[in-house]
Amino acid sequence: MITTLFLEKLKIVPKSYLSFQDLTKFYPGKEENLKIVLHRLVAQNKLTRLMKGYYTLDLSRVDWEQFVCELLRPSYISLEYALHQYDIIDQVPTRITLITTKKSREFRLSHQVLEYSHITSRLYFGYKIQGNFLIAEKEKALLDELYLISLRKRHLSLEGLDLSKINKKLFNQWLKEFPIYTQRLAQKLRI
Repeated sequence: MITTLFLEKLKIVPKSYLSFQDLTKFYPGKEENLKIVLHRLVAQNKLTRLMKGYYTLDLSRVDWEQFVCELLRPSYISLEYALHQYDIIDQVPTRITLITTKKSREFRLSHQVLEYSHITSRLYFGYKIQGNFLIAEKEKALLDELYLISLRKRHLSLEGLDLSKINKKLFNQWLKEFPIYTQRLAQKLRI
């Protein structure tokens, strides 16, 4: 009875995934029983565990972009994932790539791979709110990529980039904030 009531409450929550803390707010029973209830619901395929502490009722509805930005804060979507979203690169990324001021991390979930790359806090700018998540502007996604390539922390072929979508003035303005080795690499693109 409690489990049925709990599931009914979760169905009206507008979020596509819930943290353990979120779930404690909706669970009508004793909080110490919640972990057991969640384990049973996952075993019964009534709930899907995304990763430790995060669940969803419907995996096909998960807003991955929102999830990844909330999982590790501060962070914004950038690099290959953003460049592909903007049609600057043709390659379809196999993971969601993000920038953070925290330590670089990778989460391998059963349904998705999330990659967070560290950037110094003075270079943490150039993103916007898009729907429920943060994403780098086109120019900043490219600069983030060039910065990490120049540090030998990333590999991406610079051949075949569609640079026609890049605002050259903004790109060159932001490029001044980056180290000289990133600026030298960017010069090869002739933007």
